[in-house]
Amino acid sequence: MPYQKPCCPILLLPYRQYRILNATNGVFRRGKIHILTLIISILFFLILYIFGIPEPSSIAQVVKDSFSPPALPVSEHLLPVSHVFIVSAYYYPYSKSLGKNAVALNMVVDSKNFQMDGVVFSVAAANETHRQFLRAESQVEGVPSCRYTTVMAKTTTIDNLSKFEMEISGNTVEIPFKMARYTAPKPVIICISPQFVAEQWQIFMMQVHVAHRFGGHLHIYLTSIVESFFNLMREYEKRKYLTLDFWLRMKFTDTKTPFFEPNRHVEWRNQAGAQIDCLLQYKEAAEFIAFFDMDDILFPKTYPTYLQEFRAEWEVDPTSNSIFYGRREHEFVKAKSFKTFNFKEIVSTLESSDTVKRGKVVVKPERYNSTWIHYSWHDANRREIVSPNLVHVQRPLEEDSNNEMTDVWQMEFGVLNETIRQSDIKAIDKDIARMKKIPKIKKIASKLPLTDFYLPIVFQCYYAAFYGAAFDGRAGGFGCPNADNCRLPQREEHKCVHSDAEYYSGPHMVPFTYHFSNNSFWNWNIGCYQ
Repeated sequence: MPYQKPCCPILLLPYRQYRILNATNGVFRRGKIHILTLIISILFFLILYIFGIPEPSSIAQVVKDSFSPPALPVSEHLLPVSHVFIVSAYYYPYSKSLGKNAVALNMVVDSKNFQMDGVVFSVAAANETHRQFLRAESQVEGVPSCRYTTVMAKTTTIDNLSKFEMEISGNTVEIPFKMARYTAPKPVIICISPQFVAEQWQIFMMQVHVAHRFGGHLHIYLTSIVESFFNLMREYEKRKYLTLDFWLRMKFTDTKTPFFEPNRHVEWRNQAGAQIDCLLQYKEAAEFIAFFDMDDILFPKTYPTYLQEFRAEWEVDPTSNSIFYGRREHEFVKAKSFKTFNFKEIVSTLESSDTVKRGKVVVKPERYNSTWIHYSWHDANRREIVSPNLVHVQRPLEEDSNNEMTDVWQMEFGVLNETIRQSDIKAIDKDIARMKKIPKIKKIASKLPLTDFYLPIVFQCYYAAFYGAAFDGRAGGFGCPNADNCRLPQREEHKCVHSDAEYYSGPHMVPFTYHFSNNSFWNWNIGCYQ
């Protein structure tokens, strides 16, 4: 889908030349504040006239229960305020690409009220001795069909930053920030997109051992995951194979104006935001960062490690910002149990399709400040790798199942069309056998799910929401790629761990009201949900 800029500015139109939302920097000076107020008031009362005044209880329901439907219908209608969820903010005492004392903001913004491209946010930075107002320039990463879009904003601040605030017309809200990483477990970090109702431990076992074999470190975002699978991942984390991270649902705890439920109106659970978060975390620490799904498995073609392979690819064109691997569709037969899991046997069942879908990038982080799901819309110097492709194992087959899910796809599978060296297969199986012997892992393995439960449900939901229209030409088309309304039944025998946090809302501000979270934790009481 080619990128198209959102429609022309609405609320900012009279002040387009300023592009900054800050009274102290000129937007509301020169006697024009009454014009902006008039425009906002007209828009607000127009909305109330069209929709009627929402019942207070319906708005409160949205605030208190993030899984409830939005108070307003899905539409392109304008609202008096764009609500913003600040996913994360990182501080860099020094950065090769962002500058000294830089702050990078990772946000999700309701972008339908006016054009978001090039918006400059007003921020305030303080240390123990003084406070300074600054400008944060932004760029959008997302598709125009979604109401909420992913936005990265950056600014340089002051030495020894201790307090960071968003500011509009003298009103401020303090935003928590984290120190960016300056060391990484390995020079190649593989950012794995957010997992929800995760149960496919067989695919995880493939990914984690392949990445470890070739010198990659996984950074995995979790929204919800079957508890036994979570415990298995934790054991791998203890042994430095991976890092687990929270991927939270967005919640607005206090609002004075109507809003659209953000999780239902953002592309694929804000997957782009997770990749930006991972990039911002490691951009000063890693030599290369890859953005893969759990089922995107890369086998280097020429060199024994990712690091050597990527360095060689950049020697072909040292000016590249990123390299782009296509994703070839594959089927394979899953192991029935952890005890019988064998990498050589899985590889022997791998079958390739002729279908190579839009792929994923590996980037040099000093040349990348933000990204979309597949690449950055702002990267004009991306180089495509013809071979190898990512081995995309989205369709695992169960040996004793009719595998109805796989019959939906209109593609044929045949002989394996990617190179996997026998020496690597042998080494990976040896590593798996070593992990199987660990008493704690043995105990966890006995509780892992043996059959698919959530995968077919999620697949059908995704197929109806996007894949059918996008790849198989099914009628109906699609809007914002999102399946947040997918019904997910709960299971007695397999409970889920869910990410959670303390949520906060800033004061009512126009045109942006800010929301954020802090102090993330794992919650065993929410259940298996997106």
